[in-house]
Amino acid sequence: MLAGLLILSLPLAIAQKSKAQLEREKKARHRKIEETNRILSRVEKQKKASLGQLNAINQQIQNREQAIASINDELKGIQRDFTQILGVKASLEIDYQNIRKEYAAMVYAASKAGNLNKVVFLFSAETFNQFTMRLNYLKQYAKARREQVNKMKAIQLDLDTQEKLLAAKRKEKELLLGEELKQSTQLVGLRVKELGVVGELTGKEKELQRELEKQRSAYRKVEKMIAELVRREIRKSMSRTRSESKIDDDVEKIPMTPEVALISKTFTGTKRSMIWPVSSGFIASRFGKHEHPVLKKVYVDNLGVDIQTNENEKVRSVFEGVVGFVASVPGMNGKIVTIRHGNYFTVYSNLGEVNVKTEQKVSAREVIGRVYTDADGVSMVQFQIWKDNQRLDPEEWLAKH
Repeated sequence: MLAGLLILSLPLAIAQKSKAQLEREKKARHRKIEETNRILSRVEKQKKASLGQLNAINQQIQNREQAIASINDELKGIQRDFTQILGVKASLEIDYQNIRKEYAAMVYAASKAGNLNKVVFLFSAETFNQFTMRLNYLKQYAKARREQVNKMKAIQLDLDTQEKLLAAKRKEKELLLGEELKQSTQLVGLRVKELGVVGELTGKEKELQRELEKQRSAYRKVEKMIAELVRREIRKSMSRTRSESKIDDDVEKIPMTPEVALISKTFTGTKRSMIWPVSSGFIASRFGKHEHPVLKKVYVDNLGVDIQTNENEKVRSVFEGVVGFVASVPGMNGKIVTIRHGNYFTVYSNLGEVNVKTEQKVSAREVIGRVYTDADGVSMVQFQIWKDNQRLDPEEWLAKH
């Protein structure tokens, strides 16, 4: 019986561990929802539809959908626990009934025999050894009855415990169902709001097209600036080992000197665990080619990721390095800062305030400026990662946020 109970209790311990993980994830999601709410509230103060507002709404929709999916996972876990507890309880009840029957049979046999028969039973022994054996038998019989009583008490306590566990699971399930209903109601409200914003923005197609063209033009300029920065670093590196007249302008990669190789290797080690350039926010626009959120059959080719954040948010270097350049690019809000890390470069665009200058050494987490906030109340920093003149997807580098 004990072995059976141990086997049955093992999955419960595993479920508890899973529940603790779910609780941590729930807290992280709640933090994200609150964070996005603050960003959305700031944008909505402008009383006009914008892509930034649409981004924040879409992020909240994603947050709510993840919350509902997580609640459903928790409900499935509770149902598994509930079924398991019922199984343990049923097994205990069977054991309890069997022990009761055995005990009843003992009591009946004892009452039928009576105390006189016990004396006769003992003293009718033909030898002393037989007398001793009969005495031991009676003692063991009495002990067995006491053990049966103790077993019944223990099982009854276990049954009471299982009943309390079932009650707690029922309450937990009711709370989760209430939370799921709340999240679903808010999700419906967000989808209605999303449709309204998309409708307003659709009426501004020409304006959105102009903004997109400006953005594309700015991206082309940034790519040229990065290419020139790489060429500059190549010339600097090669000039140390050969004369300027022999430098080949067709070389597209920074020579891997021991120093460059060491820094590059350390930078590579941050992949999937890199700190974010801002302490709070969400990815509003992903890397590479994807469909415009409003304009139909129009695609955006993002050089990095756009992180929407709070007003006046500090922008920090994600790794130690040397500032390549600080510049303004027509078509992009604010200023742009590039930091070199061996043969890698990180780019921070849309900075309203910059605290660093060209060739300055910076450390990881050092504040290099503050995010720019546009007329629509949108605070967005664009973050890029390059290896030589090849752009990389920052989401493959940044830690889960």
